[in-house]
Amino acid sequence: GGGGSPPGAPPPADIELSVDLTLQDVCRGSKREVSYEIRSATQRTVCSQCRGQGTTVRMVQMGPGMMMQAQQTCPACRGRGVSYADEKEVQVKKTAAIPKGVKSGDKVKLSGDGHSLPGMEAGDVIIHCRVAKDAFFERLGADLAIKKQITLKEALCGFKFEVNHPSGTKLVIKSGEGEIIKPGTLKRIDGWGLPQKGAYDTMGNMYVKFEVLFPVEEDFGEEERKSVLAILDGMKFPQEEEIKLTLGMGVHVKLVNLGNAQFNGKTGRIISEEAPQGRWHVELTGGKKVAVPEACLKIMHRKNKQKAAKAARAAEKRAAELDMEDGEKPEEKEPEEEVVTMTKVDGKPKRTPAAAAGANQYDEDEDEEGGVQCQHM
Repeated sequence: GGGGSPPGAPPPADIELSVDLTLQDVCRGSKREVSYEIRSATQRTVCSQCRGQGTTVRMVQMGPGMMMQAQQTCPACRGRGVSYADEKEVQVKKTAAIPKGVKSGDKVKLSGDGHSLPGMEAGDVIIHCRVAKDAFFERLGADLAIKKQITLKEALCGFKFEVNHPSGTKLVIKSGEGEIIKPGTLKRIDGWGLPQKGAYDTMGNMYVKFEVLFPVEEDFGEEERKSVLAILDGMKFPQEEEIKLTLGMGVHVKLVNLGNAQFNGKTGRIISEEAPQGRWHVELTGGKKVAVPEACLKIMHRKNKQKAAKAARAAEKRAAELDMEDGEKPEEKEPEEEVVTMTKVDGKPKRTPAAAAGANQYDEDEDEEGGVQCQHM
């Protein structure tokens, strides 16, 4: 007969839907009408043979005096367990409120708006959000990022431009008084990102990265160069940054801030190209080898650059002497100078492999008379 379902009856399966959204929807929130079909019926009947389980158990004789239980699909209801009177598919339309700040993969639940069958709780509808990629803005969590190209004139003398924010507000962005924008400059506009989901009074920020467009060569002739040069010659420029050594093979280091006081203050040189698990392999003065976290290494800089240059020249001299005949003295000479030409690179540069294809893993000494010795000799 009909009636309510037994305690603990599983609810009907969720109905899964998807909605496509834009950054404008994310920023402002959205109401979307969704259409779907639900199962509906007037009466629920539980199979009397399997009692709604869909399976029955029967005893099977395996041998003399040996019986075993075997589970099988209920022959009466063919595994359904329950049946419904007047079961049909009903078309339903609902309005779903999409909250601000959602991202792709977020779900919105319409509780109780799913399948409606007697003896069971009403099912749910799960809406999956899909936020389309925007052509102008890059989304970084609740932050927005854009790239803005300005001319060299605007970078030096000031700029003003407008941005249509996803909220519907037109933002007017301009440079500060006397401000110079360098290529790659990154600026932040507080509070003009996206709403943070679950905290609608909290907004992310907008980041603007500037690219500076230089004049085309065809329009920058000799007269223009002279005019610009006359202006630039009288200007002050920042001091060129000193190139600093970073951790790597052969770099002299000092061990600091270690928990083991025995090694604090010891010096040595790095003997690895990389730092596996964040630890550099260091050969200490004296020969002992240790693995040290990067935070516990201090690069040992030479206090006097002239001494460093002198040491480099001395090393070159010693290397040259190895190639000299007995009694021959190396010639003192200035470094060779050559004027080179630069070629413009479009896109990502193609790296030249360190070794040619098929090169041996181990280098072998060349025989003075016979060239490279064959490995099979």
